[in-house]
Amino acid sequence: MSRSSFLASGTPQIQQSILDFYLQKADRFRAYFPGGEELSGSRPDFLALEGVSVQPWSGMMGCIVVEGTLTPAAKALIRERGNFDEDGCYHSLQLWSYELVNETEVLLRIEDFSVWIVFATLDELQSLEKQKLPVSEWQEISLESEEGVTPLPMDASDLKQTAQAIKEVFFPKHE
Repeated sequence: MSRSSFLASGTPQIQQSILDFYLQKADRFRAYFPGGEELSGSRPDFLALEGVSVQPWSGMMGCIVVEGTLTPAAKALIRERGNFDEDGCYHSLQLWSYELVNETEVLLRIEDFSVWIVFATLDELQSLEKQKLPVSEWQEISLESEEGVTPLPMDASDLKQTAQAIKEVFFPKHE
């Protein structure tokens, strides 16, 4: 069954429901940790999980990817560190970027703490909708480049501006 990709927005409770749903379907995880301490507070805890592998990640200089089986300990750690607090605040142990994977398919990807990308089948969307999740509000996206289109290179400043714009759209400040 083919998967479509969606930008999923919502409250921490909705995100927790999405996370719990895909933790039941996934059998592996990938957690990405950049160099430096600011975004990598959970790195030692993930490295301590049994049976993980560690490799450099080509997506960012100095970044590693920790991959492993979704054991009960890994699931508990992802539940604890994979979502932001109820008040929307970030903390130093929060996961910066991670994926839940089933065999070779990515089911859920969280990037830059708050960009939730769901890769769902029609059956999964229907199941999520039955759980009262606002699936119809999610924006369907394509992660494939269009034929003949060459992506422009982005530097750290471009990425920071893009991440900020996404946060402003999906998590507006209420004044």
